[in-house]
Amino acid sequence: MRRLVLATALLAGCLAQASSIYPPEMRAHLGLSYTPDCSVCHANGQTGFGTVTTPFGTSMRSRGLVSQNIASLDTALDALAAERTDSDHDGVPDIDELEAGSDPNVAGGGSVPPPSYGCFDVTGQSASPLALLPVALALLLLRPRRT
Repeated sequence: MRRLVLATALLAGCLAQASSIYPPEMRAHLGLSYTPDCSVCHANGQTGFGTVTTPFGTSMRSRGLVSQNIASLDTALDALAAERTDSDHDGVPDIDELEAGSDPNVAGGGSVPPPSYGCFDVTGQSASPLALLPVALALLLLRPRRT
């Protein structure tokens, strides 16, 4: 029973990581010419549960964004567009900034940097081996014991 509880906790931690499906979905949903970086929602290169702390990310969460749920992402993007939300208070709505290739978290519209880490499938780079650690530990704990 203890092994099952530990394995569940490890897998839950793995599932709570950044939603790597979001940047490509944002690109498709908004018809962008680029894939936004994870930093549009996550600050300081920190991705995972509880790390959506940027002004844009906070606006998205307040409109129903939840981890690993494409429908919630699309709904939140549509709400920001309809409300013309301006998370960085620079006079340009967030969705307009994204469409222009600028960062909705930076007043004055700093350009959105190309993705380089954080979300596993955004850049085509292979995932860090450490990202698989929770799954590997769970598999080790769940394997049948030899008698």
